[in-house]
Amino acid sequence: MLPNEGPAPSLPAQLLHSITRRRHRVYGLIGGAFVLLAVTVWVYGGFETGIDFFTSVPRPAPPPPVPNHDASANHDAITATTHGAIDVMSGAHSSTAGAIPGPTQTETHANEHPVPDPPQETNPPTDDWRHSNHSPAASVTPGIPTKIWQILLPKKPDDRKWRADPKSLEDTASWLALNTDYTYTLVSQKGGEELVRNHFSSDPRIMQAYHNMPNVGMKSDLLRYLLLEAEGGVYTDTDTIALQPIDKWVPADLRGKVAVVVGIEFDRLDGVAWADINHWVQFCQWTIAAAPGHPLFRKMVDRIIASLDDLSALHKVPIQDLKPKSFEVMNSTGPAAFTDVVFEQLQEYNSSLKDTQDLSGMTEPQLIGDILVLPIDGFGMGQQHSHSTNDGTIPESALVKHRFNGGWRGGKRRRGEKWRA
Repeated sequence: MLPNEGPAPSLPAQLLHSITRRRHRVYGLIGGAFVLLAVTVWVYGGFETGIDFFTSVPRPAPPPPVPNHDASANHDAITATTHGAIDVMSGAHSSTAGAIPGPTQTETHANEHPVPDPPQETNPPTDDWRHSNHSPAASVTPGIPTKIWQILLPKKPDDRKWRADPKSLEDTASWLALNTDYTYTLVSQKGGEELVRNHFSSDPRIMQAYHNMPNVGMKSDLLRYLLLEAEGGVYTDTDTIALQPIDKWVPADLRGKVAVVVGIEFDRLDGVAWADINHWVQFCQWTIAAAPGHPLFRKMVDRIIASLDDLSALHKVPIQDLKPKSFEVMNSTGPAAFTDVVFEQLQEYNSSLKDTQDLSGMTEPQLIGDILVLPIDGFGMGQQHSHSTNDGTIPESALVKHRFNGGWRGGKRRRGEKWRA
């Protein structure tokens, strides 16, 4: 026994210590076995049920708020939907056109990709008619706005007592009824002057031509081209009747490809040339649809300005003092001049076109470039020529009926234009 060492433990104490150490080892082994078994069962069960052990468990999303169904909320939902406007442009301007919903203004393909909910849109400002280029209606084609324009000018610009005759607008009801939610504008003298000033004041040639027009018919011709260049939409004379909604004018497979819609008014299928018509096929300009800014209309305006200068030089009088004959009107601002310009544009798109006769006998709409040309019954049904349907029935292809009141000619009609819808 070494010095400083304590007495050796007794034999019973040594045995008890040894037993205790062994018991702890056993308990530890048993506990570890249970833990290992539990982990094995948990992992195996997780793989069997598809649990991903490498990502965190997401927090559940909060429940959506309970919608408020009080009266004020319902009122807001109702007033957010706007309707088409009737805007008489005679000095005062009142535009209330709504916003265009995306899916109806441009075509979507629902089977290709899921379409998200469209964003909420607000109404455009209503303090100026020039900003009313939106409408809840579906456009005839995405580039052509949902607007209808008509022009009613006094025969004498200085006639301050002039008032529009309600009977001259009887046919307008057909356009409103078949084209609900389109913005309709009746342009009179003050409205026309304002539009020309607001859009074309930088071009003195246009300003002078408009203000110096020798008669109301020629001024109306020029104004419709300026309207369509600046604003786009559908122009139609006040003596036309809508037979089909504008949305049906363009075949479904051509939507999105059309920027201008024109119709044929005369086709020399009868073999007889008319005194006032020098084309084999002539386009009408009593109804035209167009996207704004199409180059066709600036070319037409340039043609008019050049024609006025030629007439002024021919008759040796200022433009405002001209007394143009019917043929001169037709070939300066009217359908003969319009046909020249339209056909030149078509030739730019298709160089194989050599003469308007190449379009003779059309029975189906034909797309040339971005201009849709309608056959005779499109805008010209009911005439006694050109193989137009004139048996009193309205063919399915007929979109517009022109009544040929010829206001600028004092009510005179041309040959074969006696049919009345």
